[in-house]
Amino acid sequence: MRGPWSRREILRAGLATGAVAMTSGLTTACAELGFGDTLERIRREGVVRLGHAGERPFAYEDDGLLGALPAVHRVVFERLVGEGVEVVGVRTLFRYLLEGLNSGRYDAVAAGMFIGGPRCDLALFSAPIYCARAALLVRKGNPVGLSDYASVAAREAKLAVLGGTAEQSYAAAAGVARERLRVVASQREGVEAVAENDADAFTLTSVSLRALVDSLRAQEPPPDRPDDPALDGGEPAELVEVLDPFVPAVEGQPQLGCGGAAFRKTDQALRDAFNSELTALRREGRILPLTEPYGFTRAEMPPSDVTTEQLCRTGTAGAYLDPLPR
Repeated sequence: MRGPWSRREILRAGLATGAVAMTSGLTTACAELGFGDTLERIRREGVVRLGHAGERPFAYEDDGLLGALPAVHRVVFERLVGEGVEVVGVRTLFRYLLEGLNSGRYDAVAAGMFIGGPRCDLALFSAPIYCARAALLVRKGNPVGLSDYASVAAREAKLAVLGGTAEQSYAAAAGVARERLRVVASQREGVEAVAENDADAFTLTSVSLRALVDSLRAQEPPPDRPDDPALDGGEPAELVEVLDPFVPAVEGQPQLGCGGAAFRKTDQALRDAFNSELTALRREGRILPLTEPYGFTRAEMPPSDVTTEQLCRTGTAGAYLDPLPR
């Protein structure tokens, strides 16, 4: 795996895409409502609610809220509130994460959400916590001969995408026709679509697909699931493989995705306090040890001089979607 990306690569990403930023009247209305001082309320109640999409290895629930992002959030909020702070997960579909944030369902988003494009109009983002390349999950043996989004478009393959993700945007920008995109609601649904030949590939970040397949292979098959002849007698995870990661391109420019925590526009004090502790954790060298148990490596650690402001200027996450990813 290639090492961390350079600042020049990330700054270059997206500058020539000509992506059109969209706006949302719903989000504007939510921002105007206000929810008081969220950080003070968290300190008073000792509880922080994190929105997530159940996406391994970023954030998911398995006898508690787990994942690389909650691991970082938990330590940050312990520093901000105290060791007794309760971190509660609130799961929703990925495409509704920012809408749920702005409607007050939770205090922050801890998910595999790239910083950039219209998302920066919808929420405040922390400093980047990770960077991740894309990958394709295909049937074993890669019968269609895919490698990246351009190959999906060239072969008119059918691609499963998690609704509202940057990967959906990148695939569309690479020329994958809308009718060749199958939007799925969950990671497992994407794997099953490929295993059952309902899609030629499923795309997410490489680190996410690796963790997903490892998790599914470790699980016992559901005892009540009816036999499915499309699976050829095997479990879905045994019929698929993850291809080598790649950097998506839009109009020839690399789109290097970096993600962080998201907060309401009215919660700048909370975002700034979060950033202060995040900076301290990075200075202490603790981010990688916190995320490493979930499959993150040094290659997923962002360069220290890449900022959220740069990513918001150059990123195109969500810019090609209609409707706007929520």
